[in-house]
Amino acid sequence: MVYFLIPVYEEEGTLGLLLYKIRQVMREIRRDYLVVVLDDGSGDGTAQVAEQYRRFLPVKLLRHAENRGFGPSLDRLLREATRLSRYPERDIAVVIEGDFSVSPDAVPDMVREIEAGADVVIGARTHHDSQLDDLPSGKRFGSRLVSTVLRAVMPLPRVTDYSSVFQAYRVGTLKRALDAHQEGLITSRDCAAAVELLLRLGRLHPTFAEVPVRCRYDIRPRRSRYRWTRAVREQLSLTGRVDRVPARA
Repeated sequence: MVYFLIPVYEEEGTLGLLLYKIRQVMREIRRDYLVVVLDDGSGDGTAQVAEQYRRFLPVKLLRHAENRGFGPSLDRLLREATRLSRYPERDIAVVIEGDFSVSPDAVPDMVREIEAGADVVIGARTHHDSQLDDLPSGKRFGSRLVSTVLRAVMPLPRVTDYSSVFQAYRVGTLKRALDAHQEGLITSRDCAAAVELLLRLGRLHPTFAEVPVRCRYDIRPRRSRYRWTRAVREQLSLTGRVDRVPARA
């Protein structure tokens, strides 16, 4: 089973496009799948879009009554995937944002990497084959800065893009991380949550892999909520809150 975990906040303009694209992509893979959408207190028609797409693909809708932020939404989605999974060493969880800033075209490559032995696969904007359509300069600079610092201070083998939200995980690896960290797996509220998750997973010495992605910042109809100075500050602050990966015994 492949679980698509999609945290959304007021993304009625792009969620339908993303769900349609997921349906197309999954035709290439002989795997059952479930799309879990978490509506984080949206005030628009995001939840209605998710409901409408139940006619075309398997969708489960979760909701927060009020906006809690990306971190709590990601944490709940990860726990939902581990709860639903019957075969955690075979099942895969894919986190992707609902604004269609990244195309799910890379999912077949992610699935193949996990089937070949990887535990965590990152859709890396740093990959030489990635396509970055209209990637904002602030986001480009901030992502490079965070990855450069973390590679020096908290290195993870084969990881070059630390701040990519588009990631796939072996569900068994997530389960072990949740067992190890309990309620402390994700403590960040906003964009630093994906980086925090990656660093905490690193303490379990998983096998990492990266695949190229296509970023679609040219499609998103709304203005970006990304503020690169705040994002960089929050992500780099993790060096003081997350322990470094210990050496292998």
